[in-house]
Amino acid sequence: MVTGNKDLCYYIPGGERILNMGLGVILIFTAIILILWGLFLRKRKNKIISNVMLLVGIIALSISILLLTGIYDPYANHIK
Repeated sequence: MVTGNKDLCYYIPGGERILNMGLGVILIFTAIILILWGLFLRKRKNKIISNVMLLVGIIALSISILLLTGIYDPYANHIK
């Protein structure tokens, strides 16, 4: 971000971790909603849709755990 005032531009060390944590928290809430929705649809006898919702919820939950623990870092510089 380029501004005329230098006080507005701050470098946050580890700012990428903040982005990872925010994305991980959002994905956890999304995963919980999808899993609960899948369980609700399973009781309504919609097996195919409920299985898809449960699968997507489990994938979102696993990605959010990887982001929160720092195992997966999409903002890392792999090329040096």
